[in-house]
Amino acid sequence: MIVTVAVAPAISPSLVARAMEEAGDIWRAAGFMLMWDRQPVATNVNAAPGLITRPSALHVTIGDERGTPGKDPHVMPLGWIIFEAESPQQEVYLSHANAMMLLQASEGVVGRVSTLTITERETLLGRAMGRALAHEIGHYLLASKTHTATGVMQAKRGAAELFSRSRQGFQLQADQRRLIAARMNPTSPVARAGRVRLDDASLERKGREGR
Repeated sequence: MIVTVAVAPAISPSLVARAMEEAGDIWRAAGFMLMWDRQPVATNVNAAPGLITRPSALHVTIGDERGTPGKDPHVMPLGWIIFEAESPQQEVYLSHANAMMLLQASEGVVGRVSTLTITERETLLGRAMGRALAHEIGHYLLASKTHTATGVMQAKRGAAELFSRSRQGFQLQADQRRLIAARMNPTSPVARAGRVRLDDASLERKGREGR
């Protein structure tokens, strides 16, 4: 599946690459290939993501919006997708600002943030943002708001899980894989080669579902 990505100018390209690699590796381990298409930003990516051309099935915006607070004020969403009529829209937002806030609040897990090198900080942020992105892509591919008790579609995560080197607990469940595969085009060359892609059906929006 091709995923277009637009990024706020102030966010490091190397951090974005780490986040995309993390999300891609999670889905590749489940047998699904994500192909990233970085798009030029024609305007403020936070203020008007709708002005960016998006020819693919799914568009991801990475910026510094913080999203709408949930019922628990202590839970900060790292990403979200919009639903309408129980169907996901083709837009995912990934919040660099919330990921940075989580990192700064997690010194008990990651150590003193002020002493981290740029590479160390981006590695940690890339893991957390990539895992959040993998989760939101899961909502899109499953066309469902449903969360699970374990796996990549688990609703809430602690800092230790999001920043850990290990991806344990971020696997796709077997029934979820079968459901996604059933929504793919079984006659496409990619599917025959052992990889599958989403049939670009039009999807609609409303209601936010975020990690």
